[in-house]
Amino acid sequence: MSSDPVDLSLILPVRDGAQWIEKSLRTVVRCLEAETKAFEVIAVCDGDSDSGWRAAMRVASEDPRVRVFHYPQCQGKGFALSFGVAQSTGRLVGWLDSDLDVAPEVIIRAYRCFDGAEDIDAAIGSKRHPQSRIDYHPVRRLYSAGYQVLVRLLFRLNVRDTQVGAKVFRREMMDIVTPLLLAKRYAFDLEVLAVGAQFGFDRVAEVPVEFRHGFGSSTIDWRSVWVTMLDTLAIGYRIHIRHWYARRFASLERTRKASQQVTKLREAA
Repeated sequence: MSSDPVDLSLILPVRDGAQWIEKSLRTVVRCLEAETKAFEVIAVCDGDSDSGWRAAMRVASEDPRVRVFHYPQCQGKGFALSFGVAQSTGRLVGWLDSDLDVAPEVIIRAYRCFDGAEDIDAAIGSKRHPQSRIDYHPVRRLYSAGYQVLVRLLFRLNVRDTQVGAKVFRREMMDIVTPLLLAKRYAFDLEVLAVGAQFGFDRVAEVPVEFRHGFGSSTIDWRSVWVTMLDTLAIGYRIHIRHWYARRFASLERTRKASQQVTKLREAA
């Protein structure tokens, strides 16, 4: 790993990716190095039943900017992303679906937003951006539109699409939000944005995306849809009814300050 500061940490959650993760990593690296040399790519293999981590390690062994982590049991995409954030070192932290159904150029667009005149907390890919190029089944389109209506009813988010797996955030936002997150699967992206907004990180830019083959499949995993809906309602309940995130943050702050006080006392002894 270079000793130069990392500007962008990009996390790729991987599940059953032995057939394609090596190609995906090489494609992402080429895309990022055209924009900045100060980056790292973190592949998190969520369960290693297909030995996808070995394919990823072939890239990591050639390029120190690529780091690979894996654990034996599948824990969910949200867990993998939280794990990756904990390993990251960049000024900006983002993630991208590792099958590259979303073209990786979206990360470059998001990255550039942070150098613009407007100060932002996050830049996210959006299917509803007028410049996006998408082609997917009408049933998926209907489900996506209905889900975003629910999101607008439950949360004060000034965004049109929360679920695209391509996002970049300021480090300060992720340092505060990540320890509070509970969603382990598909509602993770929403929880990051919703909890971030609760703590004032509500300046979000949307950038266009291009969906490639694979996303247009007509099949829908209705169990995943159901789990996502339940998780979404649970996030709303924790924010609006229990005020859980605010109370959890206060608890963590008390623990942090107590730890600092103990350290000072020990140093003074």
